[in-house]
Amino acid sequence: MELEPTLSPRFIVYIRNYLLDQGVDPAPILDECGIPSDSGEEYIYPVPLTRIAALCEAAARHTDNSCVGLNMAQQYHYESAPVIILAMLAAPSVEEGIKCLCRYDQYIDSGIETRFKPNQNPAQFNAGLIELTGAKVDQLNEYLLAFIVQILNTATRKVMPVHEVWFRHGSEQNRTQLEAHFQAPVKFGCVENRLVFDQAFLQERFVTSNNLLFEILVDALKTYFAVSPERQGFIEAVSRELMRAGSDSDSQTMEQIATGLALSPRTLRRRLSDEGYTFQEVKNIVKEQRARHYLSSTALSLSEIAFELGYSELSAFSRAFRSRVGETPQAYREKMKQLIRA
Repeated sequence: MELEPTLSPRFIVYIRNYLLDQGVDPAPILDECGIPSDSGEEYIYPVPLTRIAALCEAAARHTDNSCVGLNMAQQYHYESAPVIILAMLAAPSVEEGIKCLCRYDQYIDSGIETRFKPNQNPAQFNAGLIELTGAKVDQLNEYLLAFIVQILNTATRKVMPVHEVWFRHGSEQNRTQLEAHFQAPVKFGCVENRLVFDQAFLQERFVTSNNLLFEILVDALKTYFAVSPERQGFIEAVSRELMRAGSDSDSQTMEQIATGLALSPRTLRRRLSDEGYTFQEVKNIVKEQRARHYLSSTALSLSEIAFELGYSELSAFSRAFRSRVGETPQAYREKMKQLIRA
């Protein structure tokens, strides 16, 4: 069961389109990040968030542009939009469009956590990245919020009345360009990525609205993700809470995770049992996926990985990994290196 935070493969297409627009050959940049560069290939499978983040940062380096995330949002190719964005654009209003995005994106981008607070004034929309290793995600952070404003401006043909914008990353090098885009103050080094805006804007009608198309696309999303809301979705939610704790995930108690999910410990235990899991089994799955990630995507030594995962000795980590995966950590790392090079 793959629990590493991932993003839709459409992100590869967005970055590739941006590079092509700049007259830059995307192939060597994709290859640098271990992503197939055949322009005729359709990207199907979810991609680790860390790999997309690395691709964004590589694009920034190769184009000598620190505003790649912002510019990608501003130059979004709507002909490349996935079903969820088309459904959002067909919604009746800003509020319904954001609700649609939050409702279904959790099944498409497990590496993004959205929260929407429409019943307070000013309203808030949060879009946070769930990442395990402290990867540099400045470009992705800026893309996420800039894209939301861009698409809402496009759908309403009005300027979104933003009060302020928060970003988790600390770098302020793009402040001027970001404040020009949002037409609002931007804060850095915050606890989360957040848009704060006039609640009245939620009632603005979309000029792109199409009630029949909205109904058809939402039904398609419901059908496609029919297996996700309960079985896969609940285990995914528990794993997200554990992954958010990073290196402390193994020490998290059922009470702590239940609090994060707004459940009682008893309800959490019962729902896990209904899905055929114990709390410890989900913790073990998350630990295994963190181990796979460190081995395939970082240069950490085996001893450092063992420490990050909470093992007191390398030998204990090696035994546990081999028991679950069927090969030693070193053998797994070498195999993944060969796959990336292939």
